[in-house]
Amino acid sequence: MTMTTTGLTNLDRAINTLHIWLSALEDELRFEDRAQTYRALEATLCSLRDQLTIEQSAHLSAQLPLIVRGAFFNGWQPSRVPVNDRSLEGFLDHVRQGLEHGPGSEKVDPLRVTRAVFGVLQEFIAPGLIEKIRGGLHGSIAAVWPNPSEDSEGRQHLH
Repeated sequence: MTMTTTGLTNLDRAINTLHIWLSALEDELRFEDRAQTYRALEATLCSLRDQLTIEQSAHLSAQLPLIVRGAFFNGWQPSRVPVNDRSLEGFLDHVRQGLEHGPGSEKVDPLRVTRAVFGVLQEFIAPGLIEKIRGGLHGSIAAVWPNPSEDSEGRQHLH
């Protein structure tokens, strides 16, 4: 059920979908701070975006919640993707930098955050696109994704 916040159907739906995504991520990470959860989502998505080709980023962004799509493209420089450092360490350093803007961020494990965000993507993004994205990543980063066979059968594609 969509909550009415703005009186604009598409925007209310986008806000509701964002709440669903953040709740799923909070459940996985056990965060109690919604802002920290949003930073975790944004930092991981931006790190992922920089590993992808422009075409892959466009396809992924089309399946993201409207509000998350804005965060996904924030600071994006298409002429610099995919980044040269395609290692898991480089990916996690980028996530860590995105998490540094809040209290308690020094205690947050970027690998744990990355796994949780990838799990949310696995749950809400079309399986065919997930496989294309995983296939385009360096093996060490792709290995962080949940195993599709462990995925729940009650997949919801919300965006």
